[in-house]
Amino acid sequence: MKKRVVLLALAALVLLGAAWWWTGPRYALDGPPALTVSAGREGTSVGCWSVHWTSPTATFNADGDVPTAPYVRSRQPVVYVRAGVETLTLSYPVAPGHVRVSCTPDSGGEPVSLYEGGGKRELTIPLPEDFRGIYEVSETWNTVPPATGNAARGFLVVGEGEPVGDPKLNEPPALTVAIPGGKEVTARLGSYSWFVWLGGEEMEGTIADAAHPLARSDLPVLPVQPGEGLELRFAVPPDELSVWVWSPSQETQEEPVQVDSLSGYDLLVPENGDGKVYEVRASWHLVEETWSQVSYLFQIP
Repeated sequence: MKKRVVLLALAALVLLGAAWWWTGPRYALDGPPALTVSAGREGTSVGCWSVHWTSPTATFNADGDVPTAPYVRSRQPVVYVRAGVETLTLSYPVAPGHVRVSCTPDSGGEPVSLYEGGGKRELTIPLPEDFRGIYEVSETWNTVPPATGNAARGFLVVGEGEPVGDPKLNEPPALTVAIPGGKEVTARLGSYSWFVWLGGEEMEGTIADAAHPLARSDLPVLPVQPGEGLELRFAVPPDELSVWVWSPSQETQEEPVQVDSLSGYDLLVPENGDGKVYEVRASWHLVEETWSQVSYLFQIP
């Protein structure tokens, strides 16, 4: 009789355990638990751009766009830092096993590591002095009920009341044209169309028309010999680039000739490249499906 009572008790415990396993924290089964980020204000929900997950109820791999890509900035959740707040708080319903947090500052430079270590349900980390930028969170999960995987998230952090656009991209970036180890000039802007994200679904565009390249008298001159190389240095590298040559003997209605470029942003001056106006056409994919296009001009005597 006693043995039967013990067996019944064990069976009841198993059933209770199974019920807890099934009706318990399902967020630990169906995918990475939610993340809320705050900095002295109401928290912002941050989803995943990459997930690799395995559990009894869900197994999947999904990868999206890296949050530091300029054209996905307008999709990033925005965390506003209240004045005087010096910390960032990451809140989970279930603590991840391991967390890594980094920031790519809007001011430029390499990503800065802010935290790497064990996860907590509420993780508070100091904000860097230059805190404005794109933040990336990498998580490793091994939860109970049994689910394992990793996730990557991204979000934008700015000061309360500040604009959300990338300050480096408020206007067309500068282009420096240089002879390796020698003279360099800043190319002049030609015609361009430029778009800036203002927040939410709002953006602002500027379209500027310049005089024909052959009609410009203000172009910088770079003394380089045919067959020599030039370096094209952008403050923010474009997504697409092409180089074209206008000959003074051309009529303005004629089309320029495209020049082959070397690896990266280097240019080899053609053997017959003297006495011509060079046009660099660059494009940036900045706001969703909208492209910003810019023409830069310089001259070789």
